[in-house]
Amino acid sequence: MNLEAKLSPVDSKENVIMAIKEIFPNANIAEITDKTSFPIHGKNEVIYIKDIDYEFFFEKIHMNKIADTALDCMSQNIQNDISYFKISRQAALAGKIAFVLENEYPLGGFFELTVESTNIIAWIEEMTWHHGRDEIPRTVDDELKMRRDGVPQDWF
Repeated sequence: MNLEAKLSPVDSKENVIMAIKEIFPNANIAEITDKTSFPIHGKNEVIYIKDIDYEFFFEKIHMNKIADTALDCMSQNIQNDISYFKISRQAALAGKIAFVLENEYPLGGFFELTVESTNIIAWIEEMTWHHGRDEIPRTVDDELKMRRDGVPQDWF
């Protein structure tokens, strides 16, 4: 799993790094050497972390019982063997995971995550599996998935 965070000059790099550490505590991030102060003169930056440890990320998904939402959000943008999805930086700073839908621009920005696997659909289904699926099976692109705007499908 790879993580990318685009920062504007007004973003707090310290807070963005704290948000990353809340969701990915084992992330290897270079230390901040320069602190910004007013007036801000700068350019956009990108924090990119390759092969980030995603174990705690999925523990939080299961702890917060959002595995079905994760299944739907993580499978909305699949191309070849790569899945692209976004999570809120502000929610991450609070230790929560909130998926960002297409055309949403949450306050505080977002992290873009990419996952590459030879069978990405099976990987997503496995990582988001829970015991409730024994009674109500779920798969990527099934009739139970949420719509692209986040509204759930009526299936009962």
